[in-house]
Amino acid sequence: MSDSHRQVLRDSMKHLRSQMKVQDVKGASERIAARVMELEPVRRARTIMGFYPIHNEVDLRPLLNILKGEGKTILLPRVTGNKDIEAVIYNSQQELRAGVYGILEPQGDASSPYTIDAVLVPGLVFDAQGYRLGYGAGYYDRFLPLLRKDAFRCGVCYEYQVVDNVHPHPEDIPVHWIVTDRSEVLINWDFF
Repeated sequence: MSDSHRQVLRDSMKHLRSQMKVQDVKGASERIAARVMELEPVRRARTIMGFYPIHNEVDLRPLLNILKGEGKTILLPRVTGNKDIEAVIYNSQQELRAGVYGILEPQGDASSPYTIDAVLVPGLVFDAQGYRLGYGAGYYDRFLPLLRKDAFRCGVCYEYQVVDNVHPHPEDIPVHWIVTDRSEVLINWDFF
């Protein structure tokens, strides 16, 4: 599939997500968070990277605060000057500042990707093999290979964002599991 087809898929998902009502985002996000909370690799993890939601993305902030309250280290992405993301410790809502794209980001020192036990990965589209399409800038495509081989990669999205095939590029890194508001897609049994 050409990149133009991938872009059409991105655009259609952006449109669908933009049509969601606030209460639908909240309800679906709560269902997703409850499922993520039950995943053994998340329960075992000491350091978890999440994300700050934009444009009606799944909102995991309440879950991240619960996990932080359990003593886990929570990281959020921050865009760097060289157009990459780095993982930064999230302490409180008050310390967040708008970054390059207006996304709220923590301000502290970056942590090594090697310290991450589990990463909750956003995406516009996921497929049944665990591949994802983001906004097209490749941030997560460059970041995910930096993780340890045993770090758990969990995609989170709404049910309608899972398709049969996103026709990934050879360098794309799949997630191990996808959690939606209605189902879970297991891709890699090694984590369970």
